[in-house]
Amino acid sequence: MQFVAEDLLTAGVRLIPAGQDSIRILTDLAIYNVKIVNDAVGMIEAAHKRRPNDWIQGAEDVVHRLHLARNRASAEERVRNLGPGARRWRDFSERVRAIGVTNDVPMWFALLLLEAFTLLREQFRLYPVEVLASPDSEQNVVMLAPRDDSMRDDQREIMGLRPAAEAMWRELKYDDGKVNWTVSKSAKLATGRERLPELSYEGSNLVNGKLAFAFATNLTVPPGQLLFLRPRKDNGTERAIRRRLQNIVAARANVELLRALDDPAQVAMDDMLRDIAVPGSPPADADMEPSKIEAWQSIVAGRSINVVVGPPGVGKTFLISHLVKSILDQTPDARILVSAQNHETLIHMEDELRKFLPEQSTIVVRVERSRVSEEESTLRQSSVALLRSISKPDTERAAVMANQLHQITQALNPVDRSEKSTAERALRDTDNLTLRSSDVTLATTSSHVLEEMIADGEQFDWVFIEEAARANGAELIGALLLGNRRVMIGDHNQLSPFDVVERQKFYDGKRANELLRDAKEKLSAIPDLPGEVEIALDALKADQFLLSDVLATASRLEEPFRSIAEREALRAGDAKRPSSIANTLREQSRMHPAIGELVSNTFYKGELVPSERVKQRKPAVETIAGFPASPVVILDMPSLSVVKRKAFEHTVRRSYRNESEVKAIVSAMKRLRPVVSADGRRPTMAVLSPYSAQVSHFERLLKPEIDTTEKTLFGFASPRGDGKFIYTSDSFQGGEADVIVASLVRNNVLVGTRALGFIKNPQRLNVLLSRAKHKLILATSRRFISNTVNGIDPDGLNDELGFLRRMLDEIARLAETEFPGVGMGASIITVDENGKLSR
Repeated sequence: MQFVAEDLLTAGVRLIPAGQDSIRILTDLAIYNVKIVNDAVGMIEAAHKRRPNDWIQGAEDVVHRLHLARNRASAEERVRNLGPGARRWRDFSERVRAIGVTNDVPMWFALLLLEAFTLLREQFRLYPVEVLASPDSEQNVVMLAPRDDSMRDDQREIMGLRPAAEAMWRELKYDDGKVNWTVSKSAKLATGRERLPELSYEGSNLVNGKLAFAFATNLTVPPGQLLFLRPRKDNGTERAIRRRLQNIVAARANVELLRALDDPAQVAMDDMLRDIAVPGSPPADADMEPSKIEAWQSIVAGRSINVVVGPPGVGKTFLISHLVKSILDQTPDARILVSAQNHETLIHMEDELRKFLPEQSTIVVRVERSRVSEEESTLRQSSVALLRSISKPDTERAAVMANQLHQITQALNPVDRSEKSTAERALRDTDNLTLRSSDVTLATTSSHVLEEMIADGEQFDWVFIEEAARANGAELIGALLLGNRRVMIGDHNQLSPFDVVERQKFYDGKRANELLRDAKEKLSAIPDLPGEVEIALDALKADQFLLSDVLATASRLEEPFRSIAEREALRAGDAKRPSSIANTLREQSRMHPAIGELVSNTFYKGELVPSERVKQRKPAVETIAGFPASPVVILDMPSLSVVKRKAFEHTVRRSYRNESEVKAIVSAMKRLRPVVSADGRRPTMAVLSPYSAQVSHFERLLKPEIDTTEKTLFGFASPRGDGKFIYTSDSFQGGEADVIVASLVRNNVLVGTRALGFIKNPQRLNVLLSRAKHKLILATSRRFISNTVNGIDPDGLNDELGFLRRMLDEIARLAETEFPGVGMGASIITVDENGKLSR
């Protein structure tokens, strides 16, 4: 293996096609016969020592590096990491595509496939059922029993899914009892305009010897029918998918952007764009540390897409705000779009921008979710504020603008129906004017406003996408399409795009071919899809070589930010110089150094360091009754395997709660005291758990402790100033609090990774551990985690769970490491099986 690897790296390596699916590689020492496994992976089938007369006429020099892997899985993983940088064996072969060469790049097909597969997946939530007669003849109850459908179950088996009856039972087992369901006669993906019953699941029992499921219904469903149980139609989701598809269609001709989204290093930036709205130098008074200055300079230098990796607490928003201010200072008429996948991120971004930008001379507009009424939206508030400023008396213009001022006054204070109608038209026109003339526009990646701007041919000088690691390529393309200069900011070590693990499974060749088999017919039932979807599906079905490329590309574009960041890290390592595409911010100013070390050494290879500011920060919390002052406190529960009780965990629908951990945490919270600052600011506190059932239990238990007048909990303020203290850890990404108390919940005797649940996900655990500024109190069982990880991977060879070992080792190290003013970095408090603290 070592000989071959070194031989393939020598100078003068040549190759020549040896048939449709084979290549011959010639070195100074050997000749290798290689079978093409897929476009970028070949397998050495035979080799022999080079003989003097072994010269191959027409052989070509290999100018790219050949990578050798021990097995196909390792080779394919390398290809995914390299992305477009992985060259195609078949570029050297003499294959001819049956339908000719398409002019569209694989990235465009891949983006369409992301959304097409999202729609096609819904067919596996259509469950064949038979309507049974209700034993009690209740009018508002319908009894449904699963029925056999061998063709559907065969397809489900190909897709690696459980039979429909079992899948239906499992889904209903965890149903929340809301109006989530309906039934239809058709198995089409779209139900048309027919009125369907609204069903809410109530429970199961036996009817005439059959397992049947009872649903409350608003319409009578006669027995004896063969129907399909299905989720109720989500119009909002379908609209968002249509918008994203329209954005992808609009990007079809922008080949440079499509390639850049997959690999920015492969696309050169137009030199003319570098001179548009260039930021100045980093402001001297901003106290920027070296990694921020490096990122700033890289962004100014410009790439097709600049990527900034921002671990927790490094000040991503701080960097963006200063860049936006600098751009507008240098080019006052510049237009900037700030986008993100969710509204919460944009709300925080807007608040920060308004701190930096002059209020009188800068128009900042945030477009809100569609369910917010026009009257309540921030855009409407901006429009009203603009009209009020214009309507103020001004003797110089009063005579000239008398009619216009009268109309503005009417719009602001309508008195009857006619005036209200006129006022609404005026305000909508002002909304549109404000949006189109804003200096900074904030909108989600799936906003209808972006679709409209793309259709109108609008363009921004700069586009910044926050939390970009949480979005897939189809969500990113619309915002990117609107920008001359593009910057994506995020952290692939925190939360990934929704459901990405399950979605990745559909890019396996066998499953993808099964989905595509009748995809066009199934999608034809959904109205208003762009015609390009059908064209793309036809092309993919007709060309397996193209499909192979597109599936690999789609897999990367499910997490484009991660793909780019990890590929650039590999390239930087190979080249022994920093990436010009991706910059990582390395200095954090959120977490106490002890908490920062726990996070840095567990998830960031020790590269995340505390700022001087955070080292010198005054404490915001005190303790009483002997509770430790350590920044990290572990409430260490016993493992279920060593106690007599039946269980710590209780299943609540699809979630879990652990009441012993809650008792321990509440006891710990009562031993904390806030240190109120001189200006009256109270420290903040948040309670986190990965499980919604645990969050609900905390809410019930802590509700009496919340002072609704002062909006405090045990004297601490809420992190967002709204009196809300308790969150799932996922929903709190981007948030922070002076004190974080967290419950990991899991503690059982199950075998394998299912014992760990959410704990096995490093991104989720990273978010949970990295929210605290001064103090992190974590309830879990170290012995349970250790035993489970050692049971799964006794030899420590599985790097997927290595982060849990590192976390436990780091806690142990911090418990023996002293920090100024607080004693040991971590303290471990033993908790008994009932949640009672030992001290």
